[in-house]
Amino acid sequence: MTAKQTPILLGRFVEHQDYFNSLLTEDAQWAIQNPKDAAALCVTAIKNRTNGAPKTERTYQILRPVAQPPATNRSFRADDTFFNKKSGVKMGEHSSNFKNWYASKTEENAPEGMLVPLTPTQNVSDKEIIADIGGEEKAEVTLTEIWRLIERQANGEEGILLNNGRANIFYVRDVNLVLRAVDVYRNDNWLVHASALDDYGWHSDYRVFSRNS
Repeated sequence: MTAKQTPILLGRFVEHQDYFNSLLTEDAQWAIQNPKDAAALCVTAIKNRTNGAPKTERTYQILRPVAQPPATNRSFRADDTFFNKKSGVKMGEHSSNFKNWYASKTEENAPEGMLVPLTPTQNVSDKEIIADIGGEEKAEVTLTEIWRLIERQANGEEGILLNNGRANIFYVRDVNLVLRAVDVYRNDNWLVHASALDDYGWHSDYRVFSRNS
C-alpha cells in the first residue's frame, strides 16, 4: 500500500460509515478502545477476502423464492422490558445489582439464533463454566436473547427455561462492558439477579445458556 492510498482508503471508510451501524454496542466500544486491534482485523479480513470458494445460490426447479423484507435495526431497552410493569410479563423484584448494572442498558441488533441450554454435571464456578463453554465470546449473550426466552414462558409455562425456582444462568456485559453472571428464576413471577463472576457457586440442578456458535 502506498502512502497516497492511506488517506484515500480512510476517506472511503468515512463515506460508508453507515455499514458500521450493524455492530453491537459492545463491539463498537471494543473497537473504540482498541483501535490498533480493530484496524488489524480489518487488514486481515481484506487480505483474506478471496479465500474459500464463493457461495452459489441454489437453483430451484418447481419452487420460487419469496422476497424477504430487509432486517430491521431494533433497539432493546432494559427499562422497557425487565423494568416495565406493562411489558406483558409479570416480573418480581429484581436484585439491586441487576438494577444498578443493567437498568439503563440498550442493545442493538442482537443475534436471532437460539441459545444452547446446558446442565452442569457437578457444582461449578463461573470461571469453570466459561472455560468449558469455550471462553467469554461463546459464553456471552444479550439481555435481548434472555427476554425472548422469558416472553415464551411469560406465565411460567414449561419450556427451555427452568420454572421450578432453580437458576437459569447467563453471562451478559453490563452498561460498563463488564461481563457478569445473570441468573433468571421463577417463583410466582420471573426474577433476575446479577453478580460478579465467581461471587457464588452454581448447583448441578441449575441450567446454563451459551451462544449457539
